[in-house]
Amino acid sequence: MRGLVCVLAVLFSSVSMWAGSRDLLVADVSSPIIQNARADADNLSRMRDVAMVQRFAQNGLLVRVPSSTRFYYLHAIPSAYRYCRPWTKLFLDRLGREYYAKFGRRLRVSSLVRTVTRQLMLARRNGNAADAFGALRSSHLTGATLDISKHSMSAAGRTWMRNVLYSLRKRGYLYAIEEFEEPTFHVMVYANYPDYVKGITRRDADLELAAK
Repeated sequence: MRGLVCVLAVLFSSVSMWAGSRDLLVADVSSPIIQNARADADNLSRMRDVAMVQRFAQNGLLVRVPSSTRFYYLHAIPSAYRYCRPWTKLFLDRLGREYYAKFGRRLRVSSLVRTVTRQLMLARRNGNAADAFGALRSSHLTGATLDISKHSMSAAGRTWMRNVLYSLRKRGYLYAIEEFEEPTFHVMVYANYPDYVKGITRRDADLELAAK
């Protein structure tokens, strides 16, 4: 156990050093290990099948994501997989609203929760798909992760997204990767993200009081 802690400490340290560049949103060999370590630290279960997704949804551990809203829409996600963790939905709602306000376009979300069954199917079709088991398994299995497509983003939109994700990753609220084989931003949102939102809300309230 002590050995595993040491290995993870080295990995987190190396990522912290690597995070000095805005080009950081590129995966390396430690990326799935870091995401799975965080999932374990947050005590997140991995979804085995659709029945498990439904049980978690009934208990409020996963929430339903609408297929289309004013600020984002789901692309090619089957109905049974239109779920994510509550804090991931909070992140998506806020990010979509901010992106729409700046660029007048909706975000296209191409993946949310996955089950082991679905991940195995994706792996058969796509050699770049993450594993369904072990230390390198996909963080989509936790329901905390979503993929945001770059398909219809302008160059300015991609730059803005990189900066936002970089800032939140550096501050420890998510883990983001820019993928190029599949043109997406892969984002695992951490369970502490609501703390970030509460901090913003408090600052806005303080500014409003100060202005009166």
